[in-house]
Amino acid sequence: MPDHDEEPGEELVEDSLELPGSGEPAPAGEEPAEEEPASTVKADWRARIRRSGFGQVAVLLTASFAIAIAAWWAVKPSDSEDPQAETAVVTQVDVEGAQRAPTQGDTAPAFAGTDIDSRQVSLTELRGRPVWLIFAATWCTGCRTEMPDVRDAVTAYGDDVQVVVVYVGESASAVRSYSDRVGNRGGDHGGSGGDGGGLTEVADQSQEISAAYGVMGVPSHFFIDGDGVVREVHVGLLSPEQMTRSIEALRTS
Repeated sequence: MPDHDEEPGEELVEDSLELPGSGEPAPAGEEPAEEEPASTVKADWRARIRRSGFGQVAVLLTASFAIAIAAWWAVKPSDSEDPQAETAVVTQVDVEGAQRAPTQGDTAPAFAGTDIDSRQVSLTELRGRPVWLIFAATWCTGCRTEMPDVRDAVTAYGDDVQVVVVYVGESASAVRSYSDRVGNRGGDHGGSGGDGGGLTEVADQSQEISAAYGVMGVPSHFFIDGDGVVREVHVGLLSPEQMTRSIEALRTS
């Protein structure tokens, strides 16, 4: 027989009470907990993610990325003045009125200019002597990188080949300052006015010489024999081995 002291349906009502957010019924006789504010619920998901496996993985990935960025920053190339720290192969230059660049077998365009020591330099006066004509710039990465090797080549072959470096669109004062800074002047590779070996540097501020040779990138190299004929053309950075091969070929041409 049912106990008549209990009202029908009372137990059913008590069992239907649930704890907020838990899906479980509240114990009989206890008041339901108040719903948490929405802002608190939203904040809790961050804590749950941190405690979860996914949260740990996310933290590890973020930390790894930060470490990688820090490592790159520590070993990134320096912005220092050291030419050997720079590695670009060729740099584009804009030369107004550039002509068709001479190729192997062409007669080298005649040029005349003044070196940074105010001495006259011309291809005509150099006839009978092989010429290694280099177009460069003081700010050019590849030019600065290969310059120590050019100086070494001048020291080794300066008696047989005249090396002329033409600086595209730059003033004599800028080239002179750069030449002093990197050590191009003096010693076994010092300038000689273009007729007795050594390293001759010409500031082509008007770009006339550069235009005659159709220069579009620096460094550019033209190896010209004693008859004024272009034997080799190279655009871009040359290795010491390439320099030696080209000079040896020029000497025997």
